[in-house]
Amino acid sequence: MADLTLHLKIWRQAGPEAEGAFEDIEVDGISPDMSFLEMFDVVNERLVADGREPVEVPSDCREGICGTC
Repeated sequence: MADLTLHLKIWRQAGPEAEGAFEDIEVDGISPDMSFLEMFDVVNERLVADGREPVEVPSDCREGICGTC
């Protein structure tokens, strides 16, 4: 199966008291077999490579226990 190009709309803010806004992020090369958190690993690697702040994920135990991933 071919890799995907995703268009994400992500809420970003510097902290709980900071004003925030949605940011459009396009990422290609996403495998349909990736988990949600694996997809964010790719997104964050590219954001950091571009000198931008990575997306923070509140929970990522990756143990399949909490259900977040």
